[in-house]
Amino acid sequence: MEQFVVGIDVGGQTTKIGVVDARGDVLAQSVIRSDIYGADADAYIAALAVAVKAVIAEAGKEGEIRGIGVGAPNGNYYTGQVAFAPNLAWAADKPVDFAKKLSEAMGGIPVSLTNDANAAAVGEMTYGAARGMKNFIMLTLGTGVGSGIVINGQLVYGSDGFAGELGH
Repeated sequence: MEQFVVGIDVGGQTTKIGVVDARGDVLAQSVIRSDIYGADADAYIAALAVAVKAVIAEAGKEGEIRGIGVGAPNGNYYTGQVAFAPNLAWAADKPVDFAKKLSEAMGGIPVSLTNDANAAAVGEMTYGAARGMKNFIMLTLGTGVGSGIVINGQLVYGSDGFAGELGH
């Protein structure tokens, strides 16, 4: 049976959403604003859930999504929180239980969260320019600056989930 997932890239200004198959083919995609919700994380997550459901419907994959992967600034793989992200007003001064809240809004679909640069590193290692590489550093430049570090084919999270955070 074919497997489908949703990938989400949360940025300081926009959030990109895609339904993807196991080969990395994007079946449907959309973009929403992430910078118009002020400090209201719940409003952003509610709008994100609506957009994710619409993209799943567009792809014709309702009931077939195995999980949702999210890359976000200051996303913590261990806690599922986006915390103290200076480029996200809704998470700038407090931790947001992002993975838990999005999973609940999506009817219990599992949500895995990591920092956006780590997600980019995994994507490049699996489908992109770093395919076949076991040791590399991925640098991301957007609203902020980030990096994902891969050593011996494993993403380095560090003891607190923030290894490789370069700053802004």
